[in-house]
Amino acid sequence: MKLSALYANKADIFPPIKFHEGFNVVFARVKNPKIKEKDSHNLGKTFLITVIDFCLLAEADKHHPFKIHSEVFKDFVFYLEIKTHSGHYVTVRRLVEGRNPVSIHVSHSPNTDLTRLFEPSWTYADLPLTKAIKQLNDLLDLSAIAPYNYRKGLGYILRRQTDYDELFRISKFSRSADKDWKPFLAQIIGFNHAIIDRKYELDETVDKLKLRQQTIEEEAGSTSEEYDEVKGLLEIRSSTLEGLRTELDQFSFRGVEAVINEDLVSNIESNIANLNRRRYTIDYELTEIAKSLETGFEFDLNRVQQVFAEAQLELPQALVHSYKEVIELNRRMSDGRKERLHKLRDKLERERAEIENLITDLDSERTAALAILEEKQTLEKYRKIQRRFSQQEAQVIVLQQRLADLDRAANIQKDIDTQRQKVNDAIQEIRESVRHDNSTYTAIRTTFSRCVERVLNVQALLSVSVNQEGNLDFNVRTLDPEMSGRETSEGAGASYKKILCACFDIAVVGVYASKPFYHFLYHDGIFEGLDNRKKVNLLNLIRDITINQKIQYILTVIDSDLPRDERDMKLLFTQEEIVRELHDEGDSGRLFKMPPF
Repeated sequence: MKLSALYANKADIFPPIKFHEGFNVVFARVKNPKIKEKDSHNLGKTFLITVIDFCLLAEADKHHPFKIHSEVFKDFVFYLEIKTHSGHYVTVRRLVEGRNPVSIHVSHSPNTDLTRLFEPSWTYADLPLTKAIKQLNDLLDLSAIAPYNYRKGLGYILRRQTDYDELFRISKFSRSADKDWKPFLAQIIGFNHAIIDRKYELDETVDKLKLRQQTIEEEAGSTSEEYDEVKGLLEIRSSTLEGLRTELDQFSFRGVEAVINEDLVSNIESNIANLNRRRYTIDYELTEIAKSLETGFEFDLNRVQQVFAEAQLELPQALVHSYKEVIELNRRMSDGRKERLHKLRDKLERERAEIENLITDLDSERTAALAILEEKQTLEKYRKIQRRFSQQEAQVIVLQQRLADLDRAANIQKDIDTQRQKVNDAIQEIRESVRHDNSTYTAIRTTFSRCVERVLNVQALLSVSVNQEGNLDFNVRTLDPEMSGRETSEGAGASYKKILCACFDIAVVGVYASKPFYHFLYHDGIFEGLDNRKKVNLLNLIRDITINQKIQYILTVIDSDLPRDERDMKLLFTQEEIVRELHDEGDSGRLFKMPPF
C-alpha cells in the first residue's frame, strides 16, 4: 500500500500532490522565524497529514479541523489515490459534508483526475463511513495485519509530532487500554496476536466474574469467606424459630373475642364497692329503725300521783287532765312514727335485696371479666411471642437468602478459578512464544538496531517481556557497543526518542516490504530538534531504504531544520523529491492557498 496522489475539487486552492514511489518531501521555506511558533495551519505542513488521514476515512468528530472550520471547508471534496499491493489503484473520494460522503473507484492504472467522473462510473458510490471503511479494507487487502483493518496501524505509519513521545504507544492509543493496541503491535513484530487477545479476554472475563461475585456478596452483606459463619447463624436462628413455633402451638383461648379490658373490670369493682357502701348504710338504718320500733313512749301517771302523795302534795286535776292529754297525744304520735318506720324499713329492705342481687350479678360479671382478662393477657403474651416468631422467621429468611447468595458467589468463584487456570495457561503460552524462535521479530529487531546504530552510532535493543500480569511489555534501550551492552542514557531524550520511533517504523515496514502491508511512511517534522550529524545520518538512511527496499517515505521539513554538510551548507532536496513546496510569502505559499483559518 502506497500513496499515489492527493487532490481536491478546488485545485486553485488545493493544488494536486503527486507522490513518488520513493522519497517525497513537503518542504517549507520560512523567512519569518515566528511562523515556526504559530499554529501549524498557517502553512499547512503539519495539516497535510490530517488531510491524508481524512481521505483514509478517519472519523471527523466535532474537534476535527474540517468541523471546527466548517464554513471554510464545507464545499471541499478530497480525492486520495492509493496503490495496492496487488498493483491496482484505488481512489477514495470523500466529501467534507454529506450523509453518505464516500465513493471508491478501482482501476488498473493511475488516474490523473477523477473530479469530473460521474456517479455511475464509481465502483462503489455514496457509501456511509462505516461501510466505506470495510470496503476499502477489502480492497487494500493488508493480509499481514489480518484480522485487523487497515486503520489500526496508521498511527505508526502517519507519525504526527505527538506520536514521537512514545515509541510503541502512539497518541492514538494514549487513552486506550493495553488490549486495544498491544495485541496488534505484537502481531506486526511477529507474535501471535490471538494468544495476546485471548489473555486480555480472559482477564476481562475474570474481572466481570469478580464484579458479579462482589455484587452478590454486597447484596448478601457477607463475603464468601464468611459462609460457615452465616450457616451457623442460620442454624441458631432456625432452632430459636422452632422453639417459638412449639410455644405458640401450646396456647389455648376461649373468651378472647369478648371486649374486656382492665378499665371495665375496674368499673365493675367500683360499682360493687358503691353498692356495698349503700348496703352498709341500709343495714345501719334498718338497725336504727328496729331499735326505734322496740322503744315505746313510757309515762306512768299513777306513779306521778304516788310521788305527789308521798310528798303530801295534791296533784291538781287540771294537771292530771293535761298529762292524760299528753299521753294520748304521744300515743297517737308514736303510732304514726311506727307506721312510717315500718314503711321505711320495708323500702330499705327491698332496696337491700336489689343491691344484693346487683352485687351478686356484678360479682359474677367481675369473675368472668377477670377470667377473660387473664386470657387477654395470655393473648398479649401470645402476640409478643408471635412478634418474636415473625422477627426470627424474617431473620431466617434473610439468612437463607444470604446463604443462597453465598452459594452463588461460591459457584462464581469456581468459574473464576477455572478462568484463572485458563489465564495461567495463556500466560504460559505467551512466555513460550517469547522464548520461541520468531523470524519476523528477529528481522525487525536486527534491522531496528542496525538503523539506530547508523543514525546514533549506538546499538539499540528491542525486547519483549512478560510483566507481572502476564501480558507483554515492549521495551527498547540503547547500548554502548564498547561496554558489553551496557545501557546508555541517550534513549531518554526527546530527540533520541524521535529517532528511535523513525527507526522502528523503518524496520517494521522494511521487513514487510514484500508482503501485503503498509509500504509507506509519513514522518512529520522528523528533523526538528535533532543534532545536525543525526539529521545527516537519518537522511542518508531514508534515501537508502526508499531505493533499496522500495519504501515510500514522506518527509515534512522547514528549511531551518535542513541538515547541513561539512561546509555548513544546507543539504537541499531535488525538485523531483519535493512534492509540495510551501512558503510564508502570502496565501499562495500555504497548503490551502487562502487566508489562514
